[in-house]
Amino acid sequence: MYIKTTIKHIIGMGAPLIRVRSKMSHTVAENLLAAYSPDPNTTCVAHNKIDKKYDLHIIVACYNVEDFIVECLNSIMNQDTKYSYIVTAVNDGSTDRTGEILNKYSNDYPDKLEVITQENKGLSGARNSALRRIKGRYVTFVDSDDVLTPNAVESLMNHAEDITQGSYYNFRVGSQGDVKRQVVLTTQLSGFPWGKVFKAEVLEKFKFPEGYWFEDTPISCIMYGMGYRMNTIQDIVYGYRLNPNGISATAGHSKRSVESWYITKKCYEEYPDFGVDYDQRAYNYLLNQCIMNERRTQHQPKKIREAIFTLECELMMKYFANFSTQDSNLRRIESALKKKEFVSFELLVRAE
Repeated sequence: MYIKTTIKHIIGMGAPLIRVRSKMSHTVAENLLAAYSPDPNTTCVAHNKIDKKYDLHIIVACYNVEDFIVECLNSIMNQDTKYSYIVTAVNDGSTDRTGEILNKYSNDYPDKLEVITQENKGLSGARNSALRRIKGRYVTFVDSDDVLTPNAVESLMNHAEDITQGSYYNFRVGSQGDVKRQVVLTTQLSGFPWGKVFKAEVLEKFKFPEGYWFEDTPISCIMYGMGYRMNTIQDIVYGYRLNPNGISATAGHSKRSVESWYITKKCYEEYPDFGVDYDQRAYNYLLNQCIMNERRTQHQPKKIREAIFTLECELMMKYFANFSTQDSNLRRIESALKKKEFVSFELLVRAE
């Protein structure tokens, strides 16, 4: 803590060795990143069809989850609710028994569960396959290694606005089979798709960008800026399985961590397609996202981090040249970006 405070104090004093302006050009930055890990360059824009046969459409993307999918599906099928729902489970090219298990459940619950089988397209591609035909007034996503609480559908649908998020618990199964849980009471919307219901119209023109890591980013970056009615509830609706081998835990050492920048850029480029304004919310979001991008790529080579920083500075000037933040926690970050002071920026982020 003392070191972090000292770093912030030194930066605030304007030490000359820290106030160094990055001289990397746009072309050099783009070429460095393209050679290191190319931009998937797909889109968030879709043209999904809506056919409201049910109150809720539950989408489960599945890939090699034979150890978890039974628990997941049981939690969905055993909902205590007056609302009608249909489950679309997408077998995304699984090579284990996932497909066999899904087909068994489909036979056992022919009116409640449909299975889409496809070649592997990744998490976004699996979700999008189900989204192409939305079959409920509302949609929710369940990760195939997670679970719903018994009253999840009832609680979420009873309070449903355009986007509604419930509370959840994290859980981990120990080596002896013991389950450790930690409840998280929701007071503000997160950027994850799970634990929420979305009105069908919210997703009519939306899809998850395929080929990217951090594919959930457009939910908070784009969707939350579209003027929808959104709320949270205290009811616990979801169980999130902690995975020490998941992308969140391992991405920092992969070249693909730079996709955190690529997806940021993609979101802002596609604001006009969704009618989202480049406003104060979007500006503050960008400042926070720049911090997130730095943290996700902190183990990448310095030149790669500087290339991302260079392009972030340009993105900020392109869309937000005349904006200033009123958030005191972001002002130094804002200053470093506006002045292209890469070293200051990194020290500030790491001092947090």
